[in-house]
Amino acid sequence: MKLNSIQPVGPTAPASPAIGSDKPKEGAPSFDQMLNRATQGQASPAETASAQAAAPLGEIRAPMPPIAAGALSPSPTAERTVALLNLIEDYAQKMENADVPLKEIESLVGELGTLATELTASLGDEPDPHIRELAEQSAALAGIEAVKFRRGDYI
Repeated sequence: MKLNSIQPVGPTAPASPAIGSDKPKEGAPSFDQMLNRATQGQASPAETASAQAAAPLGEIRAPMPPIAAGALSPSPTAERTVALLNLIEDYAQKMENADVPLKEIESLVGELGTLATELTASLGDEPDPHIRELAEQSAALAGIEAVKFRRGDYI
């Protein structure tokens, strides 16, 4: 027995076009053009009117929550913590550089110890527990590094 063709059994569905075979309408921008406009933040005049509240790729931007007036200025503890962290970063960079003499680093270690002591003394005034925890950890790190340097661990 020879089969000439295979006949489907049951109802047949209309043939669907191959993926990607749909041609864009005349005058319509291509996908590449739309993507380039979206990434560059440019929209065509027709898109501008409908997408005023949406970001370039269609995201919805949430309104900003109200901010309390006092929340804009950081607390003194937060400012001291930032200053101490910057000093710790300078200390780490100078310790990595073999060309920096230890005498120069010694003055930085003195500043670390002084700022860590001041920060520890002001922790009681900080109402935010997260800032207080970060300040405690920063002061402890600075104090430990100062003790290690003075003890001669890095010689």
